[in-house]
Amino acid sequence: MPTDETGPGPILRDGLVWRATRPWTTNVHALLEHVEQGGFDAAPRSAGYDENFERVTFIEGESGDLDNLQMRSVTVLTSAARLLRIYHDCSASFQPLAEGIWQLKPQPPFEVICHGDFAPYNVVIHAGKAIGIIDFEAAHPGPRTWDIAYAVYRWAPLSRHIAAERIVTIEEQISRARDFLDTYGLPADQRAALPDLVIARLKGLVAFMEAEAAQGSEKYRRDIEQGHHRLYRDDVGYIRVHRDQIAAGLMAT
Repeated sequence: MPTDETGPGPILRDGLVWRATRPWTTNVHALLEHVEQGGFDAAPRSAGYDENFERVTFIEGESGDLDNLQMRSVTVLTSAARLLRIYHDCSASFQPLAEGIWQLKPQPPFEVICHGDFAPYNVVIHAGKAIGIIDFEAAHPGPRTWDIAYAVYRWAPLSRHIAAERIVTIEEQISRARDFLDTYGLPADQRAALPDLVIARLKGLVAFMEAEAAQGSEKYRRDIEQGHHRLYRDDVGYIRVHRDQIAAGLMAT
């Protein structure tokens, strides 16, 4: 997903994560301050920013992708879904800045501020459960299901490429996706549309990568050279093939 590429990458110094200031930094820090004031303590806290660098607090714990045995446990999956729900609820009142500068294009209707990249590598775990969400650089206004669709894609995962032991079959992926949605509390009448939302989300990601590369982004040029866009397009095909099975499975009890 979109990340910094101007200046040095994130640096940990004296308990703070430093990274280059970007056009959306003001909104991201205002968001972090808003959810902190709302009682959400599972996100980094803003430690200020200037024209060169932004600083946020570091959350102690472990992170990684589904190749991490702990990260693919059901407990981590469901605790991550619970964290996302609490974060969404806290961000729902952050509407005055919905038209500000964000890295990703806002997606109406503006129900919450989507995290934008709610994947295992952006969740911190401790003692076998998810305790923090990091990297809000891709945050942007949108509907809950826009964020949930990408989260389910990453956490189920609804992919033949994001493979890990015991979750390579579509049946197991659907079961994990359903556990995520059940814990989040997504109503049944919003679940059938999720496969199509995942497809739209991935197509949007590919378009973003290609546009950034065309405008001179070295990072996205490298990503495309390495075939990342082809992976996402292949997963779009995978989800289309299993669309009806996924939609039905997400409704099962």
